[in-house]
Amino acid sequence: MKQIRNSIMRGASGALGDELVFRQRAGKTVISLPAVTKEYTPTTDQLEVRNNFLEASRYAKTVLADPALKEAYAAKSPLGTSAFNTALADFFKAPVILSVDTGNYNGSAGGTIAVLATDDFKVQSVRISIIDADGAILEEWLAVAGVPGSDLWTYTTLNSADIAGAKLSVQAYDLPGNATIQETAL
Repeated sequence: MKQIRNSIMRGASGALGDELVFRQRAGKTVISLPAVTKEYTPTTDQLEVRNNFLEASRYAKTVLADPALKEAYAAKSPLGTSAFNTALADFFKAPVILSVDTGNYNGSAGGTIAVLATDDFKVQSVRISIIDADGAILEEWLAVAGVPGSDLWTYTTLNSADIAGAKLSVQAYDLPGNATIQETAL
């Protein structure tokens, strides 16, 4: 039963013997059973998940150590979720490339390539690579972010190149370093 005015339990935290655990979450007292520890040897997959979570936790701690980044994550956090938890979740989610527009590029210098890339927190950078039919990189550089709050990135080519059989590689990176790569034929 939900207690609205329970001044005895308000703000309580800790354990009541081996039976109950009191915690504070989003300004509310939560009562639960204590955690049960199991004795077994973890599998290789379980160890990999633990290592990934450890790295995510390290990333979230570096976010908390940077006041500006901590505030940015806190501003993006839903009600009742800490900046730490939002940074932890961001570590596990790579950016998404929604579209690549090569309509204004025909192989000549000054052509533009537009990329629409998004992330649950922020896309840090977008790298464009133009690769010829033999696999050699013709041109590679960072795209320029659009107006703040926009997910549009634009790359203006520097060199003229024969793009017959060439492909375009777009790499989007977020703050934790997750990458998404999409290749498109030119």
